[in-house]
Amino acid sequence: MSGEEGRYVAALVDRARNRMQQGGSRRAPGTSLRVFRLHGFEHWLVRERDAFVQTAKAALAAAVAWGIASAVHGVRDPVLASVAALVVVQVTVYQSVRRAIQYSAGIVAGMVAALAIGRYLGVNMLTMSLVVVFGLVLGRTLQLGTQVTQVAVTGLLVLAFGNSYGAVRVVDSVVGAVIGVLVNLVIAPPAFARTAAKELADLADDLAAQCTTVAKALRGDWTHVQARGWLDRSRALASSARAARKVAEQAEESLKYHPRKSVHLDDVHRVDEAATALDHVASQLNSLMRGLADLTADFAGIPQPHREIPEELVLLLDDTAKALNAFGRLQLPDKAGPRVYDELSRLITSSKPHAREAAQALHPDEDAPTMLWSIYGALLDDSRRMLRELDPDDGPHREGIPAALRAYSAHPSHQAV
Repeated sequence: MSGEEGRYVAALVDRARNRMQQGGSRRAPGTSLRVFRLHGFEHWLVRERDAFVQTAKAALAAAVAWGIASAVHGVRDPVLASVAALVVVQVTVYQSVRRAIQYSAGIVAGMVAALAIGRYLGVNMLTMSLVVVFGLVLGRTLQLGTQVTQVAVTGLLVLAFGNSYGAVRVVDSVVGAVIGVLVNLVIAPPAFARTAAKELADLADDLAAQCTTVAKALRGDWTHVQARGWLDRSRALASSARAARKVAEQAEESLKYHPRKSVHLDDVHRVDEAATALDHVASQLNSLMRGLADLTADFAGIPQPHREIPEELVLLLDDTAKALNAFGRLQLPDKAGPRVYDELSRLITSSKPHAREAAQALHPDEDAPTMLWSIYGALLDDSRRMLRELDPDDGPHREGIPAALRAYSAHPSHQAV
């Protein structure tokens, strides 16, 4: 699958692949319990409602297409109408219309090509090859996307079963495509804001777990091997953040031709902004893990006494983990509320003294290696920037918080408004 139609599925597949490849996979029992505790079974059913609705719509479109093609047009066993309906009922209205045009155009072009070639050259091995070559070239020329092969397939079937089959195939397919679009319009597909929000909540939980793991290890004896493992994990999380951002982009695309665009617009914009925030946090966490790996690397030449991380910086990691947890809960309708907003706001406020204390504690001695100054500065900057991204009051991604909570008048920062 490629192009715009495949972005949503590709994003989810990429995220699933990342989870399977990551050390300490999310499918481990401990992690699964943590995710279940975060979301709960009942909310899982709510989140999966979009997938259930889409499945029901596909089944309905296939059945209606069969019935209309059979009853109205008199087509016997109109399985192609059902197939066309299934192909066309996509995850968004825009994709349904696009796929319907591509599918129908591919079939018509294939029938015309087969009739023209078969009429003058007959049906033989040469014409079969010509139909395939011509069909594939024509499909690419018409920019039929995933339906490029439809031209060649239709051409081969028409050559094999005759002109009457071509007419039946066109009628079946056009009926099915039209029914698929109509079903997707009448029962409008979701804007996928909920799907994107769930992905973001999971990602925030993953990032928080990484911060907690590293903070706990930094309070004891840790090695370069551990730091390299943290770096590998953070790279996987950065990849997951990019995949989650693609899901958010899919939610934005889903509003094209959507009959209730105005209803979903705010939610879609919110998840897009939240995805950007977590993408930045993932990148900064990856940079912080790189700093820890460099601190203990042989090439840096940093003496062992200088490799210890002060408690003040570890506290910033703890603050980040808690802030990520709260930020993730703010993405879920049944979790978000003034209490969680207050929790995140207080965490950001309480972290500011920790940042100042960390800056003082990370000031190297005058005789410290030059590399140490650079690493310490990077560690401190990355820690502060992660918290800045999650700030619900003054951060750059406030619109990643639900609008009702951004206007939460009881919050101290809004008292003067």
